[in-house]
Amino acid sequence: MQYISKNGLKNILISLGITNGDTLLIHSDIATFGTTENFSRKEALNIFFDAFMEILGSEGTLCVPAYFYEYARFGIPFDTALSPVSKELGVFAKFINSLPESYRSPNPLASVAAVGKNAEYICAPHSKHNYAKYSAFDKLYRLNAKIILLGTTFNSITFGHFAEFQAGVPYLYNKIYNIPVYNNSQLIFNETYAAVRYLHLDIQYNRLQQITPQMENDDLTKTVSYINGKISMLSIKSYVEKTIQAINNNTYVCLDHKPDFPAGQIPNDGPAIKK
Repeated sequence: MQYISKNGLKNILISLGITNGDTLLIHSDIATFGTTENFSRKEALNIFFDAFMEILGSEGTLCVPAYFYEYARFGIPFDTALSPVSKELGVFAKFINSLPESYRSPNPLASVAAVGKNAEYICAPHSKHNYAKYSAFDKLYRLNAKIILLGTTFNSITFGHFAEFQAGVPYLYNKIYNIPVYNNSQLIFNETYAAVRYLHLDIQYNRLQQITPQMENDDLTKTVSYINGKISMLSIKSYVEKTIQAINNNTYVCLDHKPDFPAGQIPNDGPAIKK
């Protein structure tokens, strides 16, 4: 029986093209790979972390999604130091966020936890918006970071929403959340903004069947098998640019179908001054 090992992981990650100084955003489901022989869960998490950091070195940065969905769902204030990472994001994301050297960005619905050289810069509170300029997602894009899918699928990638925002799709709008954001109970923002779907429209996503095959056909993704799971890598910049290109060719390419925008209603409410 094969077990997870640090050297085995390092060899796989190097074969994917991960190198010293890279900035990574890792979506993960490490349970996919099975167990580590005679190790506890915490020790297993450290094996994954150490494998990445030994390759990235002192010039590299490791990031994970650290969203706090309860902010939008229930109106619970977000504290970058005290609010838990939402359970949907898995134990590795929670582990990285719990490290004493980690930073966490203040946009609750697109929060990033990070360690390494660029961690403080990525997570600094430069934008109240989840996808606008100087947000954590924008900084990862500008740093030409790489997405790593660690035992999970392309469905985990949330950078498609960043691309939609940049492309200006008509089925998203900027929502105001009048809910404060703190760091260790110290106020950062008294409100935040997020690009979200119009809930009254029938918006169903189908991005995987459209964007991912294009990425694979253009050799912009790389996937290798490891024990019981798979590990994939792709460039954030390539993914965003490919998505924007597809949206420019077909505004609704990321959706299952074009939403019904009733005439006279937002966002299809006609000219500002009615005759």
